[in-house]
Amino acid sequence: MLKNRRNEFVIETADTSNTATRDSVIEHISSWENEYGRIPLQGIVDLLDDTEYQIFDIAPEHVTPLSISELLDTYLIGQPEYSRKLSLCFYIHLMRKNSSLNMPKPNLLAFGPSGVGKTFGPQKLAQLFGLKLGVVNCNNLVQEGIHGAHLTDVFSEIYDECNQELEPVESAVILLDEFDKLFLKGEFNERVLNELLNIIDDNNSVSFSTGMLTSERVSTKNMLFIFSGVFSGIEEVVRKRLGANAIGFAQSDVVGMEGDFHKYVEESDFSAFFHRDELAGRIQQYAYVNSLSEEVMVDILMKAKDSPFSYFANYFSLRDIQLTITNDGAKAIASYANRKHLGVRGLKSTMFKLLDEDMFRLDKSEIVIDRQYVERKIA
Repeated sequence: MLKNRRNEFVIETADTSNTATRDSVIEHISSWENEYGRIPLQGIVDLLDDTEYQIFDIAPEHVTPLSISELLDTYLIGQPEYSRKLSLCFYIHLMRKNSSLNMPKPNLLAFGPSGVGKTFGPQKLAQLFGLKLGVVNCNNLVQEGIHGAHLTDVFSEIYDECNQELEPVESAVILLDEFDKLFLKGEFNERVLNELLNIIDDNNSVSFSTGMLTSERVSTKNMLFIFSGVFSGIEEVVRKRLGANAIGFAQSDVVGMEGDFHKYVEESDFSAFFHRDELAGRIQQYAYVNSLSEEVMVDILMKAKDSPFSYFANYFSLRDIQLTITNDGAKAIASYANRKHLGVRGLKSTMFKLLDEDMFRLDKSEIVIDRQYVERKIA
């Protein structure tokens, strides 16, 4: 119902210092709740689309770990464990950012196959809550003093993006992607890990370059660090701890556990994987991010906010071409992506492959993606 009546609540974009406009936003929310009951976070997001305000600035009382997770679930389909833990970490991060009270540090490690939402989740929440997200590709890092990509580059990038302001850096979300690559043997990786331990310490600070001969120092206390990677070797650690080979597991049993091993993962397994207890002690939450079934991929195409399908529908709408997809068409696309082991990212590339000719010609008034259309284009 909120979506149908959203036009009644549209507010023109205004300077955030305009308290009257801020008050009018809050008044709109209050009026809605008086008439229809508590407004969900998605409703507040819709309302704030046309303003410069952020959810937490307007309706902090609506923000809880549960409400964040419910909001994230409309974008990140089929990942309830990851959504729950990531939302809790984001909530604590917002509380730490907006309070001087001592609260627990919420660093999170997300592990699982590629293309299932490990990066997308933090990206979406950072966008929704107006936080700066810095991404570090751990596969390319070298130690300080060596020419190449450094851990501190991400702080310099955020600083430049935010007009040389320090506060967005100090409250940023830092995603260390392909984090597991740092545990490949090598002298450089060991030194990078030592640098990282200092950066993610709860009460530390870090210097970063702001020019050829200048630098700034910021506290890392209120940064949220998220570590993501496949961690393909963790199942071996789990198997060793469980004594799978010692207790007479048949080969078929071992293979069966590989698809389900995450159920047995404990924090101590990551300590063994890291070979660094002090690193495990700085990570408070661990979340497995599932492989996606064809059914979940169909839901992503048909139901998710920011669905890959919506990108292409938007493209065609600019030329008044209606793009629709049937449930059978979505199943055929999901089946293709699953056979090719493409993950969620593969849905976009599959859609592009499917529609490239129609995107080039733009000579139809309507395009219907059904099973026959998919089989004809990408059999």
